[in-house]
Amino acid sequence: MRRESIHEQLKNILYYPLTLVTAAMGYGKSTVARDFLNSSGISYAYLLVESEEASPEYIWDSLTRQLGKTVPEIGNKLRTLGFPNDYSQVEKILELIEDSIYSKTFVLVIDDYHLCLSDEFNKLLERIIRADIEGFHVLILTRTIPEIGIEELCLKGYGYQIKSDLFELNLDEIKGFFKLFGFIISNDIAEQIYTVSEGWISAIYLIMQRYREINRVEVGRNLERLIETSVMRRYSGTEVILLKSLCVLDSISPQQAVYVTGNKEAEWILQKISYENSFIRYDEQGCVYRIHNIFNNYLKKLMLKRPLEVTIETLYKRAGEWCIQNGNILSGLNYLLKAKEYGMILNEFEKKNLTGIIDSNPQYILEIFERIPIEDRYCYPIGYLAYIGFYVTNVNIEEGTRLLSHFEEHYNHMPEADDDFKRRILGEIELILAYTTFNDITLMHAHLIKAYERLQGQSLIANKDKIFTFGSPHVLFLYYRDKGKFLRTMERLELSVPYYIEMASGCGAGFEYLIQAEYNIETRNIEEAKRCAQKSIYKAQTMGQVSIVICAKFVLARVSVAKGLFEEAFEIMDELSSEVESCNSPILTSAYDLCAGYIAGITGEKTYFAKWLSVGDMEFSDVLYQGVGFNYIIYGKYLLAQWNYLRLESICEEMKRVFNKFDNQLGYLHMYVMDGIAKYNLYGLEAAKQSILCALEIGKADEILLPIAEYGEYLFPILSKVIGKEAEDVYLRQLLKQTSIYCTYVGSKTSIITLPSLTQREKEILQLIIEGKINRMIASELYIAEVTVRKNITSIYRKLQVKGRASAVKKAIELNLLKQTDD
Repeated sequence: MRRESIHEQLKNILYYPLTLVTAAMGYGKSTVARDFLNSSGISYAYLLVESEEASPEYIWDSLTRQLGKTVPEIGNKLRTLGFPNDYSQVEKILELIEDSIYSKTFVLVIDDYHLCLSDEFNKLLERIIRADIEGFHVLILTRTIPEIGIEELCLKGYGYQIKSDLFELNLDEIKGFFKLFGFIISNDIAEQIYTVSEGWISAIYLIMQRYREINRVEVGRNLERLIETSVMRRYSGTEVILLKSLCVLDSISPQQAVYVTGNKEAEWILQKISYENSFIRYDEQGCVYRIHNIFNNYLKKLMLKRPLEVTIETLYKRAGEWCIQNGNILSGLNYLLKAKEYGMILNEFEKKNLTGIIDSNPQYILEIFERIPIEDRYCYPIGYLAYIGFYVTNVNIEEGTRLLSHFEEHYNHMPEADDDFKRRILGEIELILAYTTFNDITLMHAHLIKAYERLQGQSLIANKDKIFTFGSPHVLFLYYRDKGKFLRTMERLELSVPYYIEMASGCGAGFEYLIQAEYNIETRNIEEAKRCAQKSIYKAQTMGQVSIVICAKFVLARVSVAKGLFEEAFEIMDELSSEVESCNSPILTSAYDLCAGYIAGITGEKTYFAKWLSVGDMEFSDVLYQGVGFNYIIYGKYLLAQWNYLRLESICEEMKRVFNKFDNQLGYLHMYVMDGIAKYNLYGLEAAKQSILCALEIGKADEILLPIAEYGEYLFPILSKVIGKEAEDVYLRQLLKQTSIYCTYVGSKTSIITLPSLTQREKEILQLIIEGKINRMIASELYIAEVTVRKNITSIYRKLQVKGRASAVKKAIELNLLKQTDD
């Protein structure tokens, strides 16, 4: 039945980023919204908050999983990224949405939003709404008003609200509803129905079902009695058992119904029931059945009154097994948690395919383990050790070390275990102890040797999917902690890390050549740095070690800049960008942003600075805590490029605190250089001298040239005065020369391009973007690989100095760049 008054209101969806529909359960919000969208021909995706949940990561995983079935190009990417915990991830998500719906109109429907109990998710939703992405509209269906500042959003033109009174059926609509089912009723009967139902369509539906049987309106019955007499009475015992078994599920695929209930006829029975029961609907977008909350609540109460032979915990267990077998890991873990199948959860942590999911959803993983009793954790030592290893490397080294200490203490008091198993446990403990001694190569080496011997070269908790570099774009930056021992640091790492690489099935492959490349680039042995970086890339790519590839290509880009080949450096970064994008990893994306920011700081190409770095969101990035210090270096370079010397001086004080944690010597070096530049411009030469001399002391102790020389035009005037142009010291003379060269390179670079020069291929791709085609379609039309499309799009963005498709098209049209394609 078409509700014209509501349809008129819903037309406002296309005029606001957000439309909020609030009405109590059973008033037909979902049905009316679907009817409107289907009849209007608007592209949409219909998502559902499937259960009451406070975890933003679980809600995000559930919604993006559903979105992936309707719009896989964006849904799967958003799901892999995980819930955004920082500015950089939020910006990435906004870019993905903008790119995917460019030149289209798209409505994202989120039903049952009242089940979202997460303040973090509400804040993200509000951020997306305020971004006001052209063509993108959100329709929220909810029983209660969410905490997203709806009054302010409406006041500022971001939102529109449709309230509940509009959903009550009036007398004419009640008569029309009955007419749909073949009953002509009088005004008196319609008024009687309205008095009983108060215009509530779900109650009217049940009254109609009873009216069909007895040909009169039955008063004085509550909703449950109406369901019992109007709906349940028609079902067989087998059908009732099936419905009661399925009410524990958030949504039901036909195959899942068979698995969970153990009834081979479940798919056919469910299909039959859905045809004759409006409380069970088949979602064609998601290919799942959904039981209306009113009916679902009734079934749950019925199950408590008349329990099934199979327990609720068994049904949850089966649901968890099915989800995990079908790749829906977080939902599977959630069901297993409800079933209290802690052993099955811990067994999952022994599997190596869980690493990417853990990296993308760390907070939810922590929440899961908080609910697993400690005695159950100890019963599954490998799974628990895998969790402790994750905690040490990804969350907090001190607390992780405490967890490991408690595990060791408990294990030492356990009855004698099988010798092989005991050896393995001790080996995995040693491996995690190596994690806990990060940055202390001597201790780390000792633990790695013991772990290697006890594990006989193969760990169960480490695998090649772990991000070896912790998201840092520079590995030696992480481990170089003793002034004067830069070369020694590299050599000791060359001896230690191969043990880990073998134990972790290739995690870190290419590392030995990478650290050689990094050492040589910093000491300005340019050609050797290039050769080692290329060898590192070849080796890393054979094992899928993208984090190593990022670091190695960063070296190659710096080599190109050191030769004055800026365009070559940009091409390397463009290629790297498309490679990282295909990984869809928040940690690797942040690592790339740091590389790009560093190159921007040298070349003056300011568009390479990522937004999250330009706002100074240092602590809340996806780079793991081991490498977070590099964030500060790039933010400092951004402030330098903005000539914001006052803020730079302040951030240098903060840098010292950050670098003190792991004694990052390269971090200190950058900090002293930037502090000296800031003080020189604020207070003069005398104020800058001390910091510059401290930087020179670190550099000279290890013959480090490039990190200092790359400050070029900012540093050269200061160096000239501090050390003099006629410096007798060979190192200082060489440093002055290299700094002067960088000044020349940047000075000769044309920084303002009035008409960007696009290649013919880039113009072809840009034209297809204007036509609204996505990457896969562009690749098919031009007979090229999708990775080539991504690389060209990255190059287009750089040349046009824009972010995103909409901005690129707008700029291209403004500059009339595509006029040649019409010839």
